[in-house]
Amino acid sequence: MNLERSVLSIVENDLPNISRAFTRVANFLLESPDEFMRKTVQELSKAAAVSEPTLIRFCRRYGYNGVPDFRIALALSSSSSAGANLAGAQVGLQLEPNIVDRSAVNKESKRAIAESAMSFIEEGQSIIVDSGSTMALFAEYLRNAPPITIFTTGLNVVETLWGCQQHKLILPGGIVRFDASALTGRMVEASLKDLHFDLLFLGADSILPEVGLSTYNEEEAHQNRQMIDAASRLILLVDSSKFKQPALHRICSISRIHAVITDNGLSEQDAKMLKNAGVKVIIADQ
Repeated sequence: MNLERSVLSIVENDLPNISRAFTRVANFLLESPDEFMRKTVQELSKAAAVSEPTLIRFCRRYGYNGVPDFRIALALSSSSSAGANLAGAQVGLQLEPNIVDRSAVNKESKRAIAESAMSFIEEGQSIIVDSGSTMALFAEYLRNAPPITIFTTGLNVVETLWGCQQHKLILPGGIVRFDASALTGRMVEASLKDLHFDLLFLGADSILPEVGLSTYNEEEAHQNRQMIDAASRLILLVDSSKFKQPALHRICSISRIHAVITDNGLSEQDAKMLKNAGVKVIIADQ
């Protein structure tokens, strides 16, 4: 699907062509897109008065494997178009997928990327580990790493590393973003102010070589820039689906990246542009 067109507008234009059950899902989406993003599949089914299989078939009609893929595309399209001017939809709408949706998609690629990132780990290092679904998988491999210092804002990362007493684990203060399982805010930035790290392992909602890294959340973009400034090298962990339409809030240009670890879905053109910019490109084996 072309994300130049809002997912909301595509669904609205399709209303005359769909079944009554699909119409109930579409109407709920158009009237309450933020609720559509927030609710579980079970809650969505109840709210739209349809079965869970019907909800999944609705998403597949528009080219997505299921609800998580659909909601991620919805967030990206509304972010890049700043919302759709539709009856019942909000102008300037900004949506963000939750950690459950992020964790459900491209899991095999993310695990391979996380494992490949271990090639950068050496005993005695100090590293920053970003929050996110790929970072939670990376933390599973860090459990058996030699002793290092780990600073993270990811609550799922902390949970995974709990009890790994060979590591020094630094958790800053901050406000909990429950949908992202992460800490954010000025207390995080204050914690970084007088610290320096060897490596930053970062994820991103979108990367385009000509634009750079971007994310759905303005506060997260600012926090990521603080992390980049606090580390000697930036290692980006992103599956190839992230090479797409930029999200609303820019983090940095690709010139700040030391290496990108991704999967074999990366296009030759994007790989060439990254390499020409001096970025090391690593394709993780699956």
